[in-house]
Amino acid sequence: MSDTAWKPKRVTDGPSDSTGKIFKVELSIQCAETKKTLEGIISEKTDFQIKDSKDATPSSLLILELAETPEETFAVIRDLAKVAKGTEIFLTSSKLDSGILLEAMRAGAKEFLAQPIQPQEVEGAFSRFQERAASSTDKRGEASIVAGKVLAFFGGKGGVGTTSITVNVAAALLNLPSKPRVVIVDVNQHGGDLPLYLDLQPMHSFRDIAADPSRLDQAFLIRLLTKCESGLQVLPSGYDDLSTGRLSPDCVEATLKLLQASFDYVVVDCGHVLDLTTKKALELASWINVTSTLMVPVVHRTKRILELLRGSGFPQSKLRLIMNRYLSGEKDVLVETEEILKQKAHWLFPNDYPSASHSVNSGKPLIETAPKTAVGKSYMEYAASFDDTPGQSQGKSSVLGWLSPFKSGKAQAAT
Repeated sequence: MSDTAWKPKRVTDGPSDSTGKIFKVELSIQCAETKKTLEGIISEKTDFQIKDSKDATPSSLLILELAETPEETFAVIRDLAKVAKGTEIFLTSSKLDSGILLEAMRAGAKEFLAQPIQPQEVEGAFSRFQERAASSTDKRGEASIVAGKVLAFFGGKGGVGTTSITVNVAAALLNLPSKPRVVIVDVNQHGGDLPLYLDLQPMHSFRDIAADPSRLDQAFLIRLLTKCESGLQVLPSGYDDLSTGRLSPDCVEATLKLLQASFDYVVVDCGHVLDLTTKKALELASWINVTSTLMVPVVHRTKRILELLRGSGFPQSKLRLIMNRYLSGEKDVLVETEEILKQKAHWLFPNDYPSASHSVNSGKPLIETAPKTAVGKSYMEYAASFDDTPGQSQGKSSVLGWLSPFKSGKAQAAT
């Protein structure tokens, strides 16, 4: 795709023997004695190190302890094996049941470390890990992981359909031919109701992370995600206007960066209140999609939001103005609004109240309930515009495919 606002990052890990690179090891272990023993072994190695708790880049190796309910651990391993592509998983436990070992390997664990920990067993497992890592590296001796794209959606005003757009774009991304890994994150602390749009009753939310940020690691985060039948994963806010406590910017930053390491797209509902926490999410975004409509009060507040974002140092290339509930007869109003906002509309989602209302009430994305409608097709086209897989990205002019009389480039990205 031609938009160059986002540049992928490369995170490299490789054997230190020849390249000087270090394997980062993450320990998700409750047994204090086991954790201390492993920390001691790793501290004496030159090519492995314990991952710093503030380091949001992916770990090379995760050593996970078997929970009291083994199936819970196996589910975590299966999920991590799907999303944490650059991370190997070891399992440790005092239980030596052959059934547990077999199921662990089927789930995706590469090695098993029996408790109490034996240093020679750890050395052998680490050596085999290095052999696998070496065989999977490229010619330069480096394995690379491209950080996922963070798509932030921020409402110019409450009630403009920001959450609906967030959910539908995420669902559309999941349906792209490239089959990306997609997670929705809700950082709206002022009445976030994203789970209702997907008919979910989540057991966990951002509040679990905020309660003890020191627990945050890949395994803990995977346990908190709620999975939809479609495969879409969700991290709800857990906050509303009546909630006590608040999310901290640091908590949001660490969580989003960790999700970037595991998912191709992190789609964030930022609500419509520009506080420090929301600002942090916007700073991490590859693109900021500001949602508006052509209603006068909405335009007035959207203008203020755009001014605040520009004044805060957000680059123009990162800002995208989305007009929701657009009617084909509003071309002149759109032109006037763009002049007021000093921002060209990047995308126009057509107005289809019956389809949108049915989608929300049924708890399913509109691309599932009404995929052949103009707005359903528009969601798919917008999702495709983010996909830089060769042959998949749609031309920007396709945004007006449903609006054939007005293919004049009104919804082209501002340059």
